[in-house]
Amino acid sequence: MRLRWTVLALALSAWSAGAEPAWAIAGCDAFTAALRTGASDMGVEFSRAIVVSRTRSDAAVYDVTTKVDVDATLSCRGDAFMRFEARIGEPAKARTETNFERLQAAALKAALGWDAARSRAVLRGLNADARAFLDASRQRGDVYIAGKTEEHEPGGVSLGLMATDSDRTFVIVGPAGE
Repeated sequence: MRLRWTVLALALSAWSAGAEPAWAIAGCDAFTAALRTGASDMGVEFSRAIVVSRTRSDAAVYDVTTKVDVDATLSCRGDAFMRFEARIGEPAKARTETNFERLQAAALKAALGWDAARSRAVLRGLNADARAFLDASRQRGDVYIAGKTEEHEPGGVSLGLMATDSDRTFVIVGPAGE
């Protein structure tokens, strides 16, 4: 009887080890394909960026351009997702704000598989916190006026939003980007 339970336990552990965890972030190829599809009306295009640096890096960096006023950068190591950053200039028009939110939601769906409702809820919280921290920074008279907030998700994935008077940046950092 004890042998049967041991065999069952080993079979279940082998089966669960082979299953992909629910928190896994997409690889770069899957992310780029999903982002192109999810934000197809924005005309998302990826081009290899030229990076000038004194240090050697095995990361591939891509400029992400759109037909709207939102730009982004994607960093990968092989097919491992490292970092995605989307940016807009401030002050932003209402249409630019909407396009920024739509690209953020599409990026969360492409990277983490989140549905629109979950993405909107998380983004609403990040935006509210970043704006509150920006207002507090202004009131304190900080030398560098900025608001920053972040959230940490299972699997070593971090989300962040930085706001200044001149721009706003949304960031997804994968476990390979730490």
